[in-house]
Amino acid sequence: MLTQDELRVFHKYASILMLVLMGILTGWLFKQLTAPRMDFYNELWGPAYLLAQGKSPYDTSGLNTNLPAAWFPMAIGFFSPLGWLPENSAPQVWYVFNIMEICAIIYMAQGDNRSVYNTVILALLGFFFPPTLNHFSLGQISITVTLCLVLAVHFANKERHWLAAFFIALAFSKPHLALLAGLGLSYHYYLRGKTREMIFFWGRTLLISLALCIPLFITYPNWIPDAILSMTQNPPWLYPSLFILFQRYFGAWGVVLGGATAIVTLWLSYFLWKKLPPAQAMVWSLALAPLFSPYVGSWDFVILLPLLISTFATIDWGRKVVIIILYAIAWYGMALVQMQESSHNHFFWWVPLWFLGMSALMTNWKTNHLSDSAQPL
Repeated sequence: MLTQDELRVFHKYASILMLVLMGILTGWLFKQLTAPRMDFYNELWGPAYLLAQGKSPYDTSGLNTNLPAAWFPMAIGFFSPLGWLPENSAPQVWYVFNIMEICAIIYMAQGDNRSVYNTVILALLGFFFPPTLNHFSLGQISITVTLCLVLAVHFANKERHWLAAFFIALAFSKPHLALLAGLGLSYHYYLRGKTREMIFFWGRTLLISLALCIPLFITYPNWIPDAILSMTQNPPWLYPSLFILFQRYFGAWGVVLGGATAIVTLWLSYFLWKKLPPAQAMVWSLALAPLFSPYVGSWDFVILLPLLISTFATIDWGRKVVIIILYAIAWYGMALVQMQESSHNHFFWWVPLWFLGMSALMTNWKTNHLSDSAQPL
């Protein structure tokens, strides 16, 4: 009979093994999803390639991109070595990297409730999550942003403040996904040491953000005007956000409703950071980000995964079954939307609400048979 410590070690290494095996299987199953000339080409490889050639990374017109580069320079600086890879092989490298990141998110978001059973089920839920598959197809960076924010709070808890700032800085490559979490972590530092600690956190983050941009300053010092122009040239479209939905159906009143939603979301995030341990507050802030930001794509909904994983890992098996059923209903709903001839990205606006509601229900619903304090095996 294994002791509790021995059992914990077994689940730790068995989980790692299962993630490796399932990551390899997923890489093989979905290898045809990666497509050329998609977001990865427009936003990351193209700018990195131009940087490697000593050209402006934000003037991608010569590469015949579909969209101007809009990801913030921290990502381009950090991932600039991708520009040395051939155009056809770079998306495959990025695809494998994204799979490894999903595995890391599944492993870390379980926290102290990690088990091999949870890991296997959550790997299936995470890899087959429609936004994950869409993310793989586009070669997006939202999985990277999600992992960075999970790591940021992890290292803040470990008193590794420069590492926490590094991952926050890199996550701000997509500020609309990172802002709510960044504000929450700022409040965490404020609670630690009032204004002084919070300013130090901001200072470390700013310094690292500038350091990540060094490759751009060295290679093409005048990149900033091109970056501003490129980021303002993105065409508007119907995002799957409540802000856009409200505007579409309520006109001027939609702006008021959208603003009220953002304020409520900000207050809720503040309340959660005040009441919950930082790691738990972080996963909720991540999941609230699509409601807070008017600028979001359905592939960005991978940011919901840490909340799904954390919730599943901390509830009893009765509720695990319910959450799988609710997940399956959502999966079927997303599949139906995708199959419609008139399908559009904004039709997925309900997905964050579904998963937030599902997690809130599961963490507060008390069963007659098992208490809320029950832990996964």
